[in-house]
Amino acid sequence: MSANVFLVPIDPENFDRTVRSAVDLTEYDDRPAPLADLDEARLWAVDDDSGNGSTFERMEEGDLLLFYNDGEYLATGRVGTTFEDEDRWVSSTFWTAFPTTRVYTVTDFTAVSASKRAVNAIFDYSKSYTPGFMRVADSRVNAELSSIESAIDHYSKRNA
Repeated sequence: MSANVFLVPIDPENFDRTVRSAVDLTEYDDRPAPLADLDEARLWAVDDDSGNGSTFERMEEGDLLLFYNDGEYLATGRVGTTFEDEDRWVSSTFWTAFPTTRVYTVTDFTAVSASKRAVNAIFDYSKSYTPGFMRVADSRVNAELSSIESAIDHYSKRNA
């Protein structure tokens, strides 16, 4: 069973287009092979310029994703399929100013609203810590992934 947690910065416009709303893939005959059998998918990627190739390579199906922007965690999800999109089909088809080859699908998407401070407390980071795209160290993941999701969901509902 997967136990990785990834903290994922987002660009709101691109995120809304391909994660918050699933992409209808049925109208694209030229989509990459990993997407060929899917009618729709939530798609996100790792910026090729970020130097996070090794972090991307550690992503496994079922890993927990925590998406954030501007001091707030906006959604949780799980890693679906990861793949190298050498032709940059996904980024050129759906995103603005985000050319990338390291793409993954997002499953179990849930919109949340949790402060950076609250999520930092879960992983024992300082209150003001702002991560880039990263995998949370094993030593900081002290609960089942479903428990982490539940804690964030509970915080989100309590502060709605």
